[in-house]
Amino acid sequence: MTDTVFGRRANAEDKAQVKQLWLQCFDDTPEFVRWYFERYYQPEHTLGLFAEEKILAAAQVIPYRIQLRGTALDCGYVVGVCTAPEARNRGYARTLLQECLHMQREHRQPVSLLMPFEGQFYYRYGWPFCYFHQQIEIAPKELRCAAKKWGTIRQAGLFEAADDLQRIYEVFAENYDGTVLRSAQNWQLLLEDAALEQTVCYLIEQDGTAEGYCLWTPMEDKIFIREMAWCREDARAGLLDFLMKAVPENKRLRLELPDDDILVYQMAASKHAAVRYPFLMARIVDVKQCLETICYPAEEKAAFCMAVKDTFAAWNHGVFAIQIADGQASVTALEENRGNEADCTITIEALSQLVMGARSAEQLQRQNLLQTGKETAAVLQRLWPVQNLYINEYY
Repeated sequence: MTDTVFGRRANAEDKAQVKQLWLQCFDDTPEFVRWYFERYYQPEHTLGLFAEEKILAAAQVIPYRIQLRGTALDCGYVVGVCTAPEARNRGYARTLLQECLHMQREHRQPVSLLMPFEGQFYYRYGWPFCYFHQQIEIAPKELRCAAKKWGTIRQAGLFEAADDLQRIYEVFAENYDGTVLRSAQNWQLLLEDAALEQTVCYLIEQDGTAEGYCLWTPMEDKIFIREMAWCREDARAGLLDFLMKAVPENKRLRLELPDDDILVYQMAASKHAAVRYPFLMARIVDVKQCLETICYPAEEKAAFCMAVKDTFAAWNHGVFAIQIADGQASVTALEENRGNEADCTITIEALSQLVMGARSAEQLQRQNLLQTGKETAAVLQRLWPVQNLYINEYY
């Protein structure tokens, strides 16, 4: 990077440049881009690299709160990482990603979320996949073994239904970890985006109370259910019954479901593949902040030293003394010359998956991403057991 290139937060005057760079780099519809920069974009969430006030690269960090291990945890969702065509292959994206981590650390957002254009680009910087979806595309009649007539289906206006959607989502999300705690503003923006794609909302009701919903987006040759949630299994079966009957026979049905959904066990006839789709990456921004913020089983007491390998965020690279008591952690960075005293050694990618609940200590140890003894491995397994993760935010 030359001396004339510098990084800074965007200001209001940079909006047109950031928008033009987005148009150069991403294949979004004009309607979406117009909406995004009028309603969603915030300069204070945007970082840029500039040469004499001309923007060369940009990234945004959108603040969210997620529910993780019994804790409402602040995080940042990195989106819109882009570099002008004439400025590529100079390491600018790498510089921006480091600046994103610095900004998140400053804002005490100990977890970073990211939806990649390709995983390979971000693996090298410590973001692993943690969230997965089931993607299923089938003929509607394939639902007949899972569908059951129940309740009453009602089409509702997206914004009219917002309160019901939020209430149902909150009940549904109790079954999962890592879910976004959606505010009324989050729902407003989500539904505005859905409206751009002519999405229709269907509620399933019983005794006048909405017990589930599906957001139905028409596409050229299929119907895409961008989100479906329910308060009870009867409502799920009723929604599937509705979809089986309402989707035209000449169209396919595309469902995007949580990783644990049982529909793959209920296919009627054909052996259609359900794709386990790598949906979202997650990375620990600051080891100390993250481990001290989340909650632990109240009965667990532990003390050990962990060596973390993180060549991208220097403040994480080293040995940490970790003490767990009364459901809380105390984490202290040790002097460099005490590195040989670690009870376990782990990469930042593996630690991120472990703490998020995407993979177990046993799996990571078997795959040589965690080096430790049997006793410490058992402690890590108890402190951070595998969780049932779900998230459905795209930016």
